[in-house]
Amino acid sequence: MNKTRSSYRKQIDRLDGHVTTMGRATVEDILSATEAVCHGDHEAGRDVIDGHTAAERLNRSVEDSCMSLMLLQQPLAKDLRLVTGAFRAISDLARIDEMAYQIALLAEEDDVCEGPLSSELGELAAQAAKMLEKAIDAFHTGDVAAAENVFTLDDVADALYDHVRADVVQLLRDGGEPASAAPELLTVAKYYERMGDHAQSIADWAIFRATGAYRGRQMGESS
Repeated sequence: MNKTRSSYRKQIDRLDGHVTTMGRATVEDILSATEAVCHGDHEAGRDVIDGHTAAERLNRSVEDSCMSLMLLQQPLAKDLRLVTGAFRAISDLARIDEMAYQIALLAEEDDVCEGPLSSELGELAAQAAKMLEKAIDAFHTGDVAAAENVFTLDDVADALYDHVRADVVQLLRDGGEPASAAPELLTVAKYYERMGDHAQSIADWAIFRATGAYRGRQMGESS
């Protein structure tokens, strides 16, 4: 194997590892932000906030690597699917991490969540983190069945979100001091629900990486 080819192979392998590393770090940020907003763990929230700039830099670096591989190396077949899928998965991870960051900022401003809603939001957050973890694992291993299971898990996340939303509406109807936190509670719940949507997107790209099919189409087919 010549030196150029060896360098190319290392770039491809490094890219695969970056997606996994960033995915696991994003899962940790979801859980830390949840500790901050639901349990008042401001140190956990501060960890998310302090690491945000570094996470953004890494995201841009990996995106640049994807573009470099596509433009300069012109990968084919499964390598092209990896680079394309990684580029899109990294974008989804950046959006999830941005939402975790926003939750951590909310937690710094006020104790948003109290009482039974703390438990419900915690369940929703745990579901979003579980979906992301499984989507990232599926992307790395090429396990199509595991990726498809993420879509099933989203049904649970949607039901949890609907339940939280109904409880927040009831909180508003009841009035009183707890109702003042209702807008923030809805915002946090919506963030978690959207995290699940992005985890589904990563699962889609995991299937694409493994099979070349994206939402029922093979790579190269016209829509």
